[in-house]
Amino acid sequence: MTDVDPNKCGEAMSCPENHHPLRQGGGQLSVWILKITEGKVTSIYGSAGSGKTNLCLWILSSVPAPSLYISTEGSLPTSLLDRYSLTTKDFYFVEVLSLEDLATQIIGMFLNGELSKYRNICVDSVNAHYRYEVMERRDASKLFNAALAILSYVASRYGTRVLLTAQVREEEGEIVPSGYEILEFWSDLVLEVKRSEVYRVISVIKPIDLKERKLVFSIDEQGVIFE
Repeated sequence: MTDVDPNKCGEAMSCPENHHPLRQGGGQLSVWILKITEGKVTSIYGSAGSGKTNLCLWILSSVPAPSLYISTEGSLPTSLLDRYSLTTKDFYFVEVLSLEDLATQIIGMFLNGELSKYRNICVDSVNAHYRYEVMERRDASKLFNAALAILSYVASRYGTRVLLTAQVREEEGEIVPSGYEILEFWSDLVLEVKRSEVYRVISVIKPIDLKERKLVFSIDEQGVIFE
């Protein structure tokens, strides 16, 4: 078995496939979220601790295929990877250190054909650098759009599941993802995750015909469980 080194960054690293049975959680809801995100760009936003990363890692663990995890927030969450048995799957990790680095890495992997081999791509959190750099860089929106445009193309061209977690800010009493206009434009689905004392609630924001759809899940030591 090859262990994931949480401190290694700047290049993809892989772990051999694992056949350990994974906890899938509740029935039709878990199947539904896997089906609806396939071949789509899905943005998932919510406050810190709402369950965005757990949800993404659960999806990655539920699909036995090569997956790419791009972190904008430092070292890999090793405890979460252990929870979802991702340390022994066909799993690749890249850490990016700035908005320009995010765009450069995605463009580079697209041009060399690497992105086409992944069935799942997660960027966590996709707007972490954008939210700070947009005030300082005139080309911040251009870089952000370029990265998301490529991910959108990869999703539609290769049927890749692209998951984008997004940090939020409070604006007039509402929780709003930083760079929401850009995220919404490139996303086929937009999901909001809220946390109560016991449950996490996913609300579908986009597409409009699913806007009233809600899914409830909880998280325990073994991972995500759909109610």
